[in-house]
Amino acid sequence: MNTYYLGILANSSTAADRDVASKVGVFFPNQKDRGTHVNVSGGGVTASAKNKKEAIKFLEYLTSPKSQETFGSVNYEYPVKIGTNKSALLKSWGSFKADDVNLTVLGKNNAEAVKLFDRAGWE
Repeated sequence: MNTYYLGILANSSTAADRDVASKVGVFFPNQKDRGTHVNVSGGGVTASAKNKKEAIKFLEYLTSPKSQETFGSVNYEYPVKIGTNKSALLKSWGSFKADDVNLTVLGKNNAEAVKLFDRAGWE
């Protein structure tokens, strides 16, 4: 599961949620070889954008140390800029080696992967 779900439980206003969170831990697979999968978030400015300057400023804001720190402490997500991680919860889960697979390869294989999921009955 995505680690931020555990962060949501650990910081829930419901005692039962916090209790569940206290009984599980975080495990990062594949640390001895390729690393663990990470979700990819991205942003960009299209060639036809009417407010390019403002769009670039917004992206710069999102990647600023303060905004990146907020991702960790509010969303319980590891920030893109690891050095900005000030979340005690995320730090308690430890560091991990991320899979550095070329995203172009994932895109090229996506259609075939979806077919395999369908064949396997995965939902």
